[in-house]
Amino acid sequence: MISHTDRLFSGTIGASGDTSATPIITKYDKEAIIFLDITAATGTNPTLDLTIKVYDPLSSKWFILATFSQKTGAGTDVGYVAHGIDEKMALFYVIGGTDTPTFTFSVNVHLKTE
Repeated sequence: MISHTDRLFSGTIGASGDTSATPIITKYDKEAIIFLDITAATGTNPTLDLTIKVYDPLSSKWFILATFSQKTGAGTDVGYVAHGIDEKMALFYVIGGTDTPTFTFSVNVHLKTE
């Protein structure tokens, strides 16, 4: 089995955004294990919604591959995708709450080619 690990994101965010400008290339991969590690959350009632999307080169659009349940604080989670990884993968995130919410987290992807 051939495998490798890539990082979709690591850092602190205070606004919604995505990593579509710097996606990871997945065109040879068949499976993905996605690891989420949130180390800090600030603000009042902070929320973080995370979606993994894949890119369709024919339509030039991003499509949802997987989502994590909404997060409100530090913790870990893992997701597994066995089909539909396609050519590129990116992380899309939406942050909510009041008093300038921020999240510090990383999303790593372990990809399997065979």
